[in-house]
Formats: sequence, C-alpha cells, structure tokens
Amino acid sequence: MLNGNVVRLLTMWIVVMITAGNVTSHAQELDARVTVNMDAIQMDQRMEARTMAADVERYLNNQRYTGQDWEGERIPVDITIYLMSRSGNRYMGRLAIVSRRLANGEPNTGGPLLRIFDQEWTFEWSFNPVLNYQTMRYDPFSSVIDFYVLLAIGLDADTYDDLGGDPLYNAAKQIAQLGSATGISSFSTTFQPGEITRMSIVTELTDPRFNGLRRIFYDYHVAMDEYALDPEKGRTQMLVVLDDLAYFKQNSISNRSALLDVYFDAKAGELADMFRGMKDAKVWDTLRYLDPSNSQMYESASQGK
Repeated sequence: MLNGNVVRLLTMWIVVMITAGNVTSHAQELDARVTVNMDAIQMDQRMEARTMAADVERYLNNQRYTGQDWEGERIPVDITIYLMSRSGNRYMGRLAIVSRRLANGEPNTGGPLLRIFDQEWTFEWSFNPVLNYQTMRYDPFSSVIDFYVLLAIGLDADTYDDLGGDPLYNAAKQIAQLGSATGISSFSTTFQPGEITRMSIVTELTDPRFNGLRRIFYDYHVAMDEYALDPEKGRTQMLVVLDDLAYFKQNSISNRSALLDVYFDAKAGELADMFRGMKDAKVWDTLRYLDPSNSQMYESASQGK
C-alpha cells in the first residue's frame, strides 16, 4: 500500500504533467521589494544612499542564485535596510528580511517563511555600486544580503523537495565562513547553544542531525497547502505536524535550537490564526512548548482573541 507522501507526490506529478504547458518559468527566483529607511541619519548624509533601494532591488530581481530557470511564481521577499549612522562612505545599518511561501504556488497567498531582523551590519556604500553575487570573496554589503536570500530560497525549496535547500544552504555557509575568516562577529563560529546568529542558523541548516526537522517543515507546508483548500483537513494534518515537531524537540535537540526559534518567529501568527478559538488544550500546550517566546500570542488565540 502506498503511504500518504507517495500518493501526494504521484498526484503532484500527474498534475504537473497535465498542466506542464501552463507552468510559468522565470530566470530568477525572487520577487524582491526593497525599502531603505534613513530616518536615523541627517538629511545631508542621505544623498549617496538615495538610489540604494532601487539598486538592491534591481540586483536581487535579476540575479540567478540557483543557476537554473525558476519554475513557478517567484518568491516574495521584503527587505528593509535601516541606515543608523554614517561616517564617510561607511554605514552602520540593520537589516529586516521577510520571505513568504505561497500556498499551492498561488500569488498573493501563504505566510512568512523567513523573518529576520539583523541588528549588526557595517558596510560601505557609494554612488553606482557594483553588486555581484559571489561565494569566493566576502563583500560587507552584498554578501550579507546574499546570505539571507540564499536561506530564504533554500527554505522555500525545502517545502517542495526532500532537503531541496541543500545547495542554497551550502552556498550560504560558504559566505558565512568567508565572513568568519574576515572577523565579522555575526559570522563567528563561537556562539551559545540556541543563540541566533548568522552562523548558528546556517550551521543547523547544514547539520545532518537537523534533516529530520527540515523534513517536518516540508510536512508543515503540505498541511498549509491543504488548509488553503480545505481548512478542516489542513488543521487535522497540522496537528500531526505539531506532534512530530514536539517529538523532535524532545528527543533530538539537546539544547535550544536557533533554527526552531527562527522558524516559529515566522510561523507563530500563522498558527495562532489557524487554531484561533479551538478549545483543545493540547494544541496550545504543544505550541507553547515548541515556541515559549510567543506564549502570550497563543494564550490570546486560545480564547478566540
């Protein structure tokens, strides 16, 4: 007898074969929207950065990170660059990135998949920058953006293919290692268990011990796709996923996991909405166990608020 995953894969293959002529193919992977916030710097310091948003957006939307044509809709990614201070061409900045995973590949659907706010970023910027994607040389500006974009694409790929994000995570780790060799503290190989740093996240994503967790993330999005079509059935599937996540956390994570924390930072609101008002206490106990930092959100949702 075929198990559920095999049946689903066969069904998807049949649908793909039937609709192959209608599949959209893009050269690039991203639908990036970039905003630059300059509120923290003086008006006379903003001139050189006035085209930063357009320059970065153009770069991301024309770059091919996988080296292959991208099938289906591009991944929506919102990037906000906060310029906090400037000295000459040198800036202190912060970086917020939110990527979304589309439900069933439909535009304007789904929820966040990666949500990161990086508060430690120093780089140089000038007019007419040359932005290049490269994993063999570290650039203080583009390499940090490339690093997070690779994670975003990898996480998306993991939701469609078994460990499909491996090539993207390996490229991101290469950037991280270059950053570490350059002395960038957020790429340091020294971090506390569960501490969220650039290196800690990519280390877990490339650690075979976390492959099981990544496979559960795949199941999570099978449930989300089902939820978009049949909410009751999707909730039932998600309950199994939450139990699997709790089992993995209890039996396979000896310390706090940066990856699990980052994942739930993106997914907490989605899950609270899915189960809002549900009276089954076990659901909320499981969510609080998996994601204690958002316990208050789950408490409110359990009361239908």
